Amino acid sequence: MNQLTIASLIVAGGLVMGTFVATSGTATENRIKTFDIVMENNQYRPAEIIANVGDQVIINFENRDAVSHAVALPEFNGTVPNGHVPAGGTATMQFVASRAVTTDAAVCGGANPTDKTDDHGEELIVTII
Repeated sequence: MNQLTIASLIVAGGLVMGTFVATSGTATENRIKTFDIVMENNQYRPAEIIANVGDQVIINFENRDAVSHAVALPEFNGTVPNGHVPAGGTATMQFVASRAVTTDAAVCGGANPTDKTDDHGEELIVTII
């Protein structure tokens, strides 16, 4: 190899590494976390989800019950269309996890992340770390 070829390889390698370092922080700060939640027998499966501050969170709900279920995360302006997942239907909630919090997204039973025995038995604990 001549000196020009070696110099070109060094410059190209530096550009590739520089691009990797410059974009690697952005990729981790803007992660998309998707969760699939099944609502059945007044229970949410899984009953707890965890995401990181900065994540874009997408929660897909499938309601197998004969009644609608209200879900919301007012901390992040997160809700589903019309505020409820219709009986036998599906809905999606999206939000950016802008701060650390632990809360209950199941609105029907009342938002109380420490109460696992509310009137409806519904708990969907959302933890942002």
